[in-house]
Amino acid sequence: MSLILNLETSSKNCSVSLSSNGELVSHFEMEDDKYRHSELLTSSIQDILSANNLNTKDLDAISIGVGPGSFTGLRIGFSVAKGLCYPNKTKLIGIPTLKILANSLESKTDNIISLISDKGNYFYLSKYNFKLEELIPPKIELIDEKFLNNLVDASTTIVVNSESSYLYIKELLNKKFNLIKSQISSSNMIDLSYISFKNNIFEDLAYTEPMYVKKPYVS
Repeated sequence: MSLILNLETSSKNCSVSLSSNGELVSHFEMEDDKYRHSELLTSSIQDILSANNLNTKDLDAISIGVGPGSFTGLRIGFSVAKGLCYPNKTKLIGIPTLKILANSLESKTDNIISLISDKGNYFYLSKYNFKLEELIPPKIELIDEKFLNNLVDASTTIVVNSESSYLYIKELLNKKFNLIKSQISSSNMIDLSYISFKNNIFEDLAYTEPMYVKKPYVS
């Protein structure tokens, strides 16, 4: 049996899910523009564990969305995750945020592009096949019409995590493609964290850090 607490704090959406053997047990989610994720995480984790008559020592692993994303959100998530892992030597699983977003798609194609907005028209980008194998590693790009039209074709599915991103990308492209607005949620980490758990793929607690993709507009 694997009891995993999944945490996602890389965006305005603060999300916590408890899963058992790859199945959802309990879930909390709330968008907070002020990034009060520390307070929300602490209370929601306590509520979920209490509702299921569990405590932290019962957890087999903690999974965390590693980014890229909000610096503040990621630091809070990592701090809470490591704080839960250290006392009981609980295993830590790291999952890229762009992969979590890609995994939110109900129907997966062999050409999935995940986009998360950063600043201006810069987006975090990664590309996956239908097995969610990484074809383009996470990076940051200035997304304009020329860039996107060179990247996509009729088989492409683009997934974004906000209405503003959806409208921007839709306006840019002149090709036929699938564009989907979804959410970066801990519920979309469950099968990914379970696979990592079964394959003994864990992070080194002492050294693991959030995934910060270098921003070209920052010197």
